[in-house]
Amino acid sequence: MPGAAQPATYRLYNCRRCGVQVRICRRCDHGNIYCAGECAQIRRRESLRRAAARYQRTRRGAHCHAARQRRWRTRKPHTVTHQGCHYGAVARKVSTPIVTGGKASDASDEVSDIARTDVGDPPSAALARCAFCGETLPSWTRLRLWQWSG
Repeated sequence: MPGAAQPATYRLYNCRRCGVQVRICRRCDHGNIYCAGECAQIRRRESLRRAAARYQRTRRGAHCHAARQRRWRTRKPHTVTHQGCHYGAVARKVSTPIVTGGKASDASDEVSDIARTDVGDPPSAALARCAFCGETLPSWTRLRLWQWSG
């Protein structure tokens, strides 16, 4: 029946960037693969940077970039992007910092501290909410019927 109401279900998936488990209701689900946080925005910025780099490697992209740089240099003739070194400057050695008192911390200590923190129990299925709109979700999980690439 084309006009039949769909049963109340939700989809459960792991964010493709951070791996967090996400529950999403049928109304909010548009094939999402990222969590409700900033993961989608971060991936979008990364995608745009990759596309810009790909374009820059083409002949047309390199010519457009060179033309834009020429225009910028004619508008700002006295602006430089890097400070040069002074030829009369004395070379100085940077010393290593002195560790006083305590034990030097490393990344493995921080990871083990994070792993030891109590994150609590996951919410029960009866109290599950959509990560996007906050709607209370039913107890039935919908299986993914399509195959997303990527």
